[in-house]
Amino acid sequence: MPTSRLTFHPVVEQYGSMDPNTPHAIATSLQHDVRCGRLRPGAILHQEELAKRFAVSRQPIRLALEILRASGLVVARRDRSLEIADFSADAIRDLQAVRALVEREALTLAIPRLSDREMLEAAHIQERLEIETDPKILVELDCAFHAALYKPCGNRRLLKLIEDLRREDLRPYKEQPMGSSNRRTWSREHRSLIRKCRACDAAAAIAVLGKHLSTSENR
Repeated sequence: MPTSRLTFHPVVEQYGSMDPNTPHAIATSLQHDVRCGRLRPGAILHQEELAKRFAVSRQPIRLALEILRASGLVVARRDRSLEIADFSADAIRDLQAVRALVEREALTLAIPRLSDREMLEAAHIQERLEIETDPKILVELDCAFHAALYKPCGNRRLLKLIEDLRREDLRPYKEQPMGSSNRRTWSREHRSLIRKCRACDAAAAIAVLGKHLSTSENR
């Protein structure tokens, strides 16, 4: 009796020869456009225009838009086209609630591992923050300040999530001009956070962070 053979056929990729990283790269680029103000709330995203811009077919564009839709950055219109979402008060509260959860977790894990190097890095970034006037640079400096404190937590996925969440709402950075009460409060909370972390007082540091995030939400 002949022995039967199992024949393995290569799985045909659903998306052909398309680089699977392409949709994510396009989505990341569009997210950056939103954060920098090049794409405003209400702007309609046309697949044809995006395909020309990124020199790709519509297939990766559709996948990139699905990524953005899943993140809440774009919403569907009645005609089934997509537009950049405008943050409602509820959406902002939801965003801040998630940020509070993940940032507290990162800081809790990081505090026992914080070194003098990270503390010095955070202090130097804070000095830059206090004299910076460009909101776009404030975004980068603020992310870097918190990253310096959270980095020792050792969870890269958590750190990436925090960075993405922090960049979704840029309103606070535009509402803290030099010399304003908002800027003074921001600086005071950052410096208090540095002191509590340096003292390895986790409970006090978490309390300061919670107040800081709550203050940002109400600005």
